[in-house]
Amino acid sequence: MRLLVKVLQAVLIVLALMMMIFLVLDGFNPTMNFLRNGITKGLLWAFSLLALADGLLVMGSVITGRFRTGKKKHKHTAHGEE
Repeated sequence: MRLLVKVLQAVLIVLALMMMIFLVLDGFNPTMNFLRNGITKGLLWAFSLLALADGLLVMGSVITGRFRTGKKKHKHTAHGEE
């Protein structure tokens, strides 16, 4: 499960960097049409769906307790003890 999440996050980082580069290149030269072609639209769909899957996996892991958030649980003490 952790390997899947790590691989998914690495792919998301690569896709996010690609989208940012396309955005910058399209700003410099709009005639290259980086943001309006089929390949970029497919990559954007893949990025969106993978980001959704990653969010759901991490959220599910946190809810079930398989993923540690770093928060400490409070100890319940009996009334009068400290």
